[in-house]
Amino acid sequence: MTDKISAMPIKVIGFPSLYVQGPGALDRLGPCLGSLADGGAVVALVDPFVMPLFKSVAAELGDKHGIRMNLLAFTGECTRREIDRLVAAIGDNACTAIVGVGGGKALDTAKAVAHALSVSIVIVPTIASSDAPTSRLMAIYDENHKIVEVPLLRRNPDAVLVDTSVIRSAPRRFFVAGIGDAITKKFEVADSVGAGLPNFFQGAPTRLASLLAESCYQVIRTDAVAAMEVFDLAVPSEVANAAFERVVEATVLYSGLAFEGGGLSIAHGMLRGITAYPQTQQALHGELVAYGLLVQLAANGFADDALLEIRDFLVKLGLPVCLADIGLPNGSDNDIRNIASLTFEAPYVAARHELVSRQQLAEAIVRVESL
Repeated sequence: MTDKISAMPIKVIGFPSLYVQGPGALDRLGPCLGSLADGGAVVALVDPFVMPLFKSVAAELGDKHGIRMNLLAFTGECTRREIDRLVAAIGDNACTAIVGVGGGKALDTAKAVAHALSVSIVIVPTIASSDAPTSRLMAIYDENHKIVEVPLLRRNPDAVLVDTSVIRSAPRRFFVAGIGDAITKKFEVADSVGAGLPNFFQGAPTRLASLLAESCYQVIRTDAVAAMEVFDLAVPSEVANAAFERVVEATVLYSGLAFEGGGLSIAHGMLRGITAYPQTQQALHGELVAYGLLVQLAANGFADDALLEIRDFLVKLGLPVCLADIGLPNGSDNDIRNIASLTFEAPYVAARHELVSRQQLAEAIVRVESL
């Protein structure tokens, strides 16, 4: 009996210490930093397009909470050079907390800086374009926009504040990209669990990770179209606003907890191949993985009618469904083989080599193109 118990896998899942979502969630930043910064200096790494907004937030933090916040602008790409630049800029200023403000790359850069300085990290997404906010992962690129490493924080972020009034003011495309990133998780987590692979905590997935992935998918399929109305109407209906809040919660929270606690598969692994082509630089993360989902389903043997049903839903939302949509209208057979081969640089894809080969993956890309 003891041997059977000890043979059971160790299940692990992680969470941010605090998650706050809703219109005006930024009002919680002062009390949050009050407990984390412990009177020390706070540095905010901010996407330039929201710098004016955050200057007023910083001023209010000083007036109401007595918190000193220094603002540094993020230059736009999460690279080792940018991380080192920001660490050097902060220097020895007794920084006790970092606040990351912006999109996924700004947030990942802030995580990396906080990790280097061994200080607390608060995440403030200003767009809902990916599920980066809640996770320990940091996708780091080279100077040519190719993902080269995915290191981990010591723990999940100390706090995540999702102000949906800010999210709604961002361009619609970012919100749609977030849906593209999140809709894959049902299938990727199922793939990873089915292959018996460890999650990003190097443990076995909990049942909760699968439930979150399933719930994420159901919310998107039920509410995404209604949620989009908040970008089209001057005064959105209560139905649209409620759907919007549910979809943000699904794309940021459910999706983030699901992938980190459950695992990823081909849809995200294809980033290794696709981002090797500079032509794809204008496509957002969630747009790329939405296309990758179709390839994953094709590689897994989904019937054409099932592929077309999901494809039509992606088209309805405005997500890419072929190589031309992501900047590769003239992808040759050699390009397709190269993308398939580079996809296996992702450890969670390489670990599944007995279930899918490079050739099968290339054939899946061709099949998706034929749709």
